Amino acid sequence: LSDADPGDVKLLERVAVLLMKTEQYKEAIPRLKKLLELRDGPPAEYSALGRMMIETDELEPAVTFLESASVRFPDTADFPFLLTFPFARLERWDDALDAFQKTVALAKGKSAELLDERFYFRYAAAHERAEHFTEAELIFRKTLELLAAREPDENNVALAATVMNYLAYLWIERDENIEEAGAMAQEAAELSPENGAIADTLGWYFFKTGNFPRALLELKKAEKLIEEPDPVIFDHLGQTLTALKEVEFAAEYFHKALELDPENKEVKERLSGVKK
Repeated sequence: LSDADPGDVKLLERVAVLLMKTEQYKEAIPRLKKLLELRDGPPAEYSALGRMMIETDELEPAVTFLESASVRFPDTADFPFLLTFPFARLERWDDALDAFQKTVALAKGKSAELLDERFYFRYAAAHERAEHFTEAELIFRKTLELLAAREPDENNVALAATVMNYLAYLWIERDENIEEAGAMAQEAAELSPENGAIADTLGWYFFKTGNFPRALLELKKAEKLIEEPDPVIFDHLGQTLTALKEVEFAAEYFHKALELDPENKEVKERLSGVKK
């Protein structure tokens, strides 16, 4: 202990433990922070508190706390690693990418377990959200290579399907690598046949390549599979039905899309087009 009163520390510990046992995590956080101020805790205690702050959606305080911990323990990869989570949820993509890069630099060797396929998937997705598409593609491919080297299990197969879908949709939206995107979307659909997002990507591939009947089949499947109504899928259905000259049904789907995304100018224009 430093100059802290041991009695104060013990009391704080008991209160914090009681709050955590009763799952009052938000109330426990300030006590745990105070404990770290009163004594020199190891990096693992800072990491544990940072994780608790993220899990309780204390995102901005988590950023402040973890950045301070990064300064205190500059050679510990866990802190930039943990920072990637609140930065991503706050959509601070440049900060997230900086934290991903620092994690890679610090984790190689002594903390290499952090650099698994899920880490690289999130890293690639952050590049995509920051519109760094070349970097995103490279890291998505690295993620798939890591997954291919694993013994297949339910979790790895599901993640592989998700990564394939993300990369395929990125290409389809940008009209790049269309045939590879279609093959990848098809493989993802075979790995995860009940995934609505993947069915949407496959349907959108068929739309982009002019196979409108098959696009409609896949997109209707996506509509049935999704848990929550999705304006993107509704828009895709509207565009496909427009291409099939089913303008009344197309208008219905554009209306559904606008109910969920009322400021979408492109959908508004498409709706106006089918009403003429």
